[in-house]
Amino acid sequence: MISAGRMVKHGLAALLPGLVLIRQRRAKHDIALTFDDGPHPQHTPRILDILDAGKATATFFIQGKIAQDHPSLVREIAARGHQIGNHGYSHLDARHASLRAYVQEAKQTQDVLQNILGKRIEKIFRPPYGNITGPSFLALAWHGFRFVFWSLDSRDSYIREPAALIAYIDSLHITGGDILLFHEDYAHTVESLSRIVESLKGRSLIFSRISDLGRHNEI
Repeated sequence: MISAGRMVKHGLAALLPGLVLIRQRRAKHDIALTFDDGPHPQHTPRILDILDAGKATATFFIQGKIAQDHPSLVREIAARGHQIGNHGYSHLDARHASLRAYVQEAKQTQDVLQNILGKRIEKIFRPPYGNITGPSFLALAWHGFRFVFWSLDSRDSYIREPAALIAYIDSLHITGGDILLFHEDYAHTVESLSRIVESLKGRSLIFSRISDLGRHNEI
C-alpha cells in the first residue's frame, strides 16, 4: 500500500517538477547515486575512491553539524566533482520539529556548506527521513530551496549484509532518471559499493549529479 505521504510527494513532483524531484522523467540513460548523513571520517574517503575508480559522480546530502566537524571532507567531495546538497543541520524530522527550528536549520546548513566551499551552491534540500510538512515545504520553497527525494531506496538501513545488499540492488528495475538512496555512515554500504557501481555500469547506465540528471539524452 502506498502511504499518504508518498502520494503527496509524488503529486507535488508531478505538479511542480521544477521544485520537487523524485525521478527525472526526461532522462534516458543517466541515474543519480545519492548519499545521505555524511560526511563520515572513515567512510567518505573510501566512497570517493570507489566512485573515482568507477568513473562515477554522485550527490552527497550533508548534515551541517557534521560538516562543521569535517570541513576538509566537504571540500574533498566537491573537489572530486560531486555535488553537495543540504540535509539539515541536526537531522530534524519535520513532523516533530517546530517550523521555525526546521527552516532555520536548513538555512544554517546552507550557510555552513557555502562558507566551507567558499562559494554559493545550488539550494537542493533532502528532508531528513524523507518527511516534509505543508508549512515547512512552503517556507523552504519561499526561501528558494528545491526538494530532492528518491525513486529507489537501496534499503541499506535495513539490509546490513554486503552480499545481500548487492543482491537487492541487482534485483531492482533501474532505468534512466532513477535517483538511488544510500547512506555514508554504514560500513556495509561502503563494502558493497564497488560491486554495485560495476553492476550498474553493466546495465549501460550513466552516473550523474542531481544538477546534471537528464542531460545525457543525446547519447
